[in-house]
Amino acid sequence: MSDTQQAPAPKKSHKKLIIIVIVIVVLVALVGSCASGAGSKSDSSSNSGGTASQSAQQEQDSTKIDADKFAKIENGMTYDEVVSIISSEGSEQSTNEIGDVKTTTYEWESDGWGVATITFQNDKVANKTQFGVNDQSAAKATMDKYNQVKTGMTYDEVVAIMGGDGELSSDTKIAGVSSKLYLWDGEDIASNCSITFSDGKVSSKSQIGLDK
Repeated sequence: MSDTQQAPAPKKSHKKLIIIVIVIVVLVALVGSCASGAGSKSDSSSNSGGTASQSAQQEQDSTKIDADKFAKIENGMTYDEVVSIISSEGSEQSTNEIGDVKTTTYEWESDGWGVATITFQNDKVANKTQFGVNDQSAAKATMDKYNQVKTGMTYDEVVAIMGGDGELSSDTKIAGVSSKLYLWDGEDIASNCSITFSDGKVSSKSQIGLDK
């Protein structure tokens, strides 16, 4: 009889073992949950930091000159109007005053390596010039196309010959005379042609490397 009374003892031991295992599993789950939460917070902070950094970069970029802003600047605009378009002050390059005419030239940089130079006479835009700011023309110049361009042609007539718009490099208006310089790149590196339009008509042209 004494043997049969002591038989249930192992069941208690087995029960305790199961409880211990359950406790361990719960503890592991809790630790994992905490670690996951910390990781989520870290990722969230990291993402927030990345977003803030991108926003700061975009804000910085918005103060640079680009093709769209350059196109909006027109002869006769004031310095303040130009600053409003570009969203930043220009870097003064030169200033002089002859008689009643004060001439000041400012420079703005693009996001890349391009620059735009704008000249004001008595606080009015008289000239704008860019290098590397505008997108290059997809139309390619050749010697044959260049030879077809004649003095007195309109811009549209030249575009029809070249097969597309040129890259506006300079736009000037002084004493009522408008002058615009357009560039078309050639097929070879560093080859191009430049054509100047005075009051909308071809007044001069030059080429580099198209005859090779």
